[in-house]
Amino acid sequence: MRTLFTLALFPAFLGLNAQSDLPRPGAARSTTVAGRPAPVDTPSTSQAGTVTFVEDPEVKDLMADYTKREHVLKGYRVQIFLNADRRQAETMRAQFLQKHPDVPAYLSYQAPNFKVRVGDLLTRLEGEKLRADLKAEFPGCYIVPDEIELPRLPE
Repeated sequence: MRTLFTLALFPAFLGLNAQSDLPRPGAARSTTVAGRPAPVDTPSTSQAGTVTFVEDPEVKDLMADYTKREHVLKGYRVQIFLNADRRQAETMRAQFLQKHPDVPAYLSYQAPNFKVRVGDLLTRLEGEKLRADLKAEFPGCYIVPDEIELPRLPE
């Protein structure tokens, strides 16, 4: 009796499923919604158009002013030289730039010493890598926090 009841209801469930309005996976979607065409994401024809930007003059002035200002960026450099003799510092900087032309070198003065610092490094980890590379050539070099320039973009 139970089997007969189950067999009688099985075709009814199939009929309900076949008449469902829900889309089946992989089936094409209907092009109408409530009797109207469904909205289309892409245009059916391609046409050339124009775009017009309207800028507030104050925003334009602010952007021009922003580019003129100096932007300080905190980072790290590796100090390779510290001495009171300016000529030695300039010589050290020139020698470094000859061997490492891709790394920027900076000469600064803080009374009574001249310093040669190299690199524009955003993280201390980058500083550790550069220091390790320079350790054989400059045994007394060390990492210092400094105001750096924006790193150069690869060309």
